[in-house]
Amino acid sequence: MEQDWLKDRHQLFVKNIVKDFFACYVFFKDFKAQVSRDGVRYDGLDFWVGTEQKKGRLWILKDLCHLIWSSTETGSEDSDGVMLDWMIGAIFHEAMKLKENAYMIERYQKTFPDKAAAILNGSGTKVVQEFFAEMTQEARRSIDRIDWLFEHAQGHLFQIMKKERSNPLLVRFLLEWHETEISKAENLGDGPGMLLEALFPDGFDMAYCLAGESYLEGGWFIEAKEAFEKALRVNPDCVEAKEKLDVLEKKLRDIEEVVGREFKKNGHAFI
Repeated sequence: MEQDWLKDRHQLFVKNIVKDFFACYVFFKDFKAQVSRDGVRYDGLDFWVGTEQKKGRLWILKDLCHLIWSSTETGSEDSDGVMLDWMIGAIFHEAMKLKENAYMIERYQKTFPDKAAAILNGSGTKVVQEFFAEMTQEARRSIDRIDWLFEHAQGHLFQIMKKERSNPLLVRFLLEWHETEISKAENLGDGPGMLLEALFPDGFDMAYCLAGESYLEGGWFIEAKEAFEKALRVNPDCVEAKEKLDVLEKKLRDIEEVVGREFKKNGHAFI
């Protein structure tokens, strides 16, 4: 029963994993750049990691990867999935430590030195200073480890995406991201465009056809028409796009005829 439930939602879950992975990666790169400028900060980590009561995006990503690839039945034949599950788990573990250290640094380091100077002797103040220095170094080591893990996890994710090339939900997401979200992912450059080029080396027309077919099956006729037309702009000789546009136009004519008959039957003029 559980395996059937996972299988039915596999395409959606993979799409969400890809989406959340890059969202988490973009956040981390922004956070790392901020630390380089301003030092270790807590701001944003609570949202990124989250809590048991309100899980953050990284936490949700970790749980979703574990759901898909931790099972021996679903993950035993997918080494890239197993490795991605492990790496996201390791990133989450490091992020939890980073969050706690950043909180201590932000919450206490700013206020404690003044109090220490007033009530402690020199040796006591030195202990506090050494403690926060070590905590700051550990936070920076966590950042370096997370960066290293993300770089390697990205390679395994890409291999998974190659296997999911025919996943229409994933392809639709990549196309929509490529067209509307590039400016929000400057730290990754044109990430979605590069991914699409790797997945569809012969041209984006096949990607648009796959997306259009998905829209058509779901009854999203306007979006389907736009996708097939974009395929033809990429490749004017794309046979599949031409055939699907013919199918779509026939379907729309049939719907128009049915609606028109219903209007006339009920004494209305159909415009």
